[in-house]
Amino acid sequence: MSRRPAISKGLAAARAKALDGRGQHQRWLDLTEVSGPFLTMPVLLGAWPQLDALEKDERARLRARHADWQADTTAGRDEWIAYVLRTLLGWGDALTLRQGEDEDLALDRLALPVPEHDTRVRPDFALAEPGAPLAAEPDAESAAKRVRLLGLVLPTGTSPTARTTRDDWAAAPADRLARLCRHHGVPLGLATDGRWWCLVWAPAGGVTTTAVFDAIDWGAAAERDVVRAFRSLLSRTRFFSYDEPETLVGLLKKSLAAGDDVTDALGVQVRQAVELLVDAIGRADARAMEHGAPGLRAEGVSAGEVYRAAVAVMMRVVFLLFAEERGLLPADNPVYAQSYSARFLRDELKRRADAEGEDALDHTTSAWHRLIALFHAVHGGVDHPELHLPAYDGSIFDPRKYPWLEDRFPLLPIDDRTVLHMLQSVQEVHVGTGRQREVRTLSFRALDVEQIGYVYEGLLSYGGERAVEPMVGLIGPDGSEHEVPLRELEALAAQSKDVKGLAKKIHTKWREPKPPASESALAKALAPFKDAGEEEEARRLLQAVSRDAGLTDRLMPFFRIIRKDLRGLPVVIQAGALFVTESVLRKNTGTHYTPRSLAEEVVRHALKPLVYEVGPLQTADEKQWKPKSAEQILELKVADIAMGSAAFLVAACRYLADRLIEARARRGDERAVAYRAGRAVDAVTASDAESDPVVIEARREVIEHCLYGADVNPMAVEMAKLSLWLVSMDPSRPFTFLDDRLVAGDSLLGVSSMEQIQGLHLRPERQTDEWTDKARALVEDLTRERLAITAIKGVDLEALRRKRERLALVNQHAERLRLVGDLLTGAALGTCASGRVPWYEPEGGERMRDLFPYAAQLAAAVVAEGVEDDADVVRVARETAREWLAAELPADGLERTPLHWPLVFPEVFTGRGGFDAIVGNPPFLGGQKLTGYGGGLPGVPRGFPGGR
Repeated sequence: MSRRPAISKGLAAARAKALDGRGQHQRWLDLTEVSGPFLTMPVLLGAWPQLDALEKDERARLRARHADWQADTTAGRDEWIAYVLRTLLGWGDALTLRQGEDEDLALDRLALPVPEHDTRVRPDFALAEPGAPLAAEPDAESAAKRVRLLGLVLPTGTSPTARTTRDDWAAAPADRLARLCRHHGVPLGLATDGRWWCLVWAPAGGVTTTAVFDAIDWGAAAERDVVRAFRSLLSRTRFFSYDEPETLVGLLKKSLAAGDDVTDALGVQVRQAVELLVDAIGRADARAMEHGAPGLRAEGVSAGEVYRAAVAVMMRVVFLLFAEERGLLPADNPVYAQSYSARFLRDELKRRADAEGEDALDHTTSAWHRLIALFHAVHGGVDHPELHLPAYDGSIFDPRKYPWLEDRFPLLPIDDRTVLHMLQSVQEVHVGTGRQREVRTLSFRALDVEQIGYVYEGLLSYGGERAVEPMVGLIGPDGSEHEVPLRELEALAAQSKDVKGLAKKIHTKWREPKPPASESALAKALAPFKDAGEEEEARRLLQAVSRDAGLTDRLMPFFRIIRKDLRGLPVVIQAGALFVTESVLRKNTGTHYTPRSLAEEVVRHALKPLVYEVGPLQTADEKQWKPKSAEQILELKVADIAMGSAAFLVAACRYLADRLIEARARRGDERAVAYRAGRAVDAVTASDAESDPVVIEARREVIEHCLYGADVNPMAVEMAKLSLWLVSMDPSRPFTFLDDRLVAGDSLLGVSSMEQIQGLHLRPERQTDEWTDKARALVEDLTRERLAITAIKGVDLEALRRKRERLALVNQHAERLRLVGDLLTGAALGTCASGRVPWYEPEGGERMRDLFPYAAQLAAAVVAEGVEDDADVVRVARETAREWLAAELPADGLERTPLHWPLVFPEVFTGRGGFDAIVGNPPFLGGQKLTGYGGGLPGVPRGFPGGR
């Protein structure tokens, strides 16, 4: 008799058991509040295919102990905690619990003084290697070597992760415990008030993780998975009976190392959220027009602007989640949490969706109004008896940037279902495929600023468009999906004999950059429906998005090759609707992700020679190196001329700020000395250090005095601002002013030296004394005005207003000189152009091959005394420059926006000769290679000035 059926049953049983294990883990993870990098599903399943079970008598004892504690949670707290640690977790003689004189003595020895807050952190229990009592150890260092976990017992009703007001140190108990653990080199901690059990992972130099288990229902069967998980993770055997890689700390490290795929998944989901928001704006706009509103298109709002606005909204959301989780915004304030918080809004919407069904959220819009209110609160501040939020300002939150998002209320509301999926896309990350697919709650404490920048740099690859006919989004590899006209799919189907032929045609037609799927997979998806139920469900979903029976009929044959959006609905784009599609922008602008490690390596090698008066460039003997003073460091000028989301500028900010603190500590600055001493003693994490006031102040100074950046894409400029704000955010002060430091423009196109301005040619051979003196005087005036921006003191909104007004005056005064630069750059391009502008014939003049003489003539005219902005000569000069700059511009190319460095940053190029260092991945070959590659063109600089 064949044994195959028995084998099949065995495999089925094993698969069912594995799926049950996955379900167990997902259930307890869903009920556990996690912040920071935690255990991933593959690691959990590898260590616990099934959670450790509680025997029947253990469950009965747990219920009895739980009931005793619930009868009086204050009086019964200590006995309940002792039971959980000693019996439920099985710690027994490995537990040192504050109950007697010897135990108190041993634990007091492990206390940590915190003199800057006039307090100390004292552990209430410890798990140590079994053996002699901890009190028998000769000193704290010897005792700490045996300890595997330190714990705090909190007053009943105390949340381990909420900031405290019982002394002048606002740090939450979990943060205090993390500092204690790092001080002693003990990676794990446990803080509890009896109800809340907060597991703390505090690796030296890493991000703190907290996982909070709620014991309120541990006596009920519904919470059995949570209890089993808590015991599985923290049982005595897990600490002492496994090799290091299989201990809890080892498993946490393994999960952290395997977490890189989260960033890629987040990038895909954020792009999908932008697609969903653009679609929702389009649907809301259509409803507004049904009520008699003119519509966005009639008001001059392009599809591209809608896309940029949607990206800005998602940038705001991610910034807020990052700031809330890192304690930079008051997420634990009840008023903020209930009325504003982006982090908790998702939870509220999920509860509504679970109770009423997601479809109910299609008909309400309160969440969008709350998000808008939150954006206004961050930009303009909140002054309420129970909540004070300073005005942070910042262009990304400025309601005037995209006023149509708000001015059209109530006719342009975004439904709550869209907001729910927008928030889920950046808080719940789906990784893996098939049976290995899992949902991870994203921790922004674990994300670097560079990773967030990478997520948003991916959005530079896309743009917004309006459909001129019905279209669909095809299935395909993440980031390479196609949006295609339905008409073209129908034409291919009419030309094909069967689904195999149609699959081949689809695979061939849309194979770049990647086909939607293999030919066999497409053929399978295009096959007829298997049963009436499947066909009925497909029709229901298509009807939900098409709202047209005829269009639904046309879509039905292609249902399985149409991808789903975040709501699980087919991506169907009606004629006239807004949609997101891949653009050539990324290829044209050369944007590319830079990991933090690479950015820091490049910056370290570039800037290290600059922070020493005598340093690595002078001698290899480090003993002879002489570091620069704080004042000298703040005089450095560093630029990234193709900054993207500012990975290199962030690295430069961190590096120079650290050197600035060191310089001040050498000088005896008390705060700098105390900070460096604290770093040495406590080995605080990178994330803890980044929130230290000494670090924040140093970074803000470096940003204000040292850093400059440019990018051809205006969206990248906003991303760069976001990155620098994230690493320099002071919860009590507005964002650093960056409008004068980060600019949009083509860094390789434009005037690069004062000689070019003075000679009215990109390759000047002679100069006119009168114009040279005038040009120099005008630029010196610009320099003084620019320096006056930095000289404005103050950290409030009034100071920002004055800086913004001063910058507006600078730009106004520089406008004519920049027009001169545009004419010179355009003349170079037009002179070299072989197509559209080979000759030029100004009115009353003769035909020209060399456009520089006419450019010089126009330039002299526009800067003449008494010429108004609306004069004919100024208008002609602008139109001429625009025409020349467009010479041979590709149809899909960005509009050319020259960046005239001596005019944009005159304080850098007047008197000091340029930047001290240029960091980053500039989009050219560099050095002699650059000259050979493109340096022969008058409109292309041979190199970049000022990198010293």
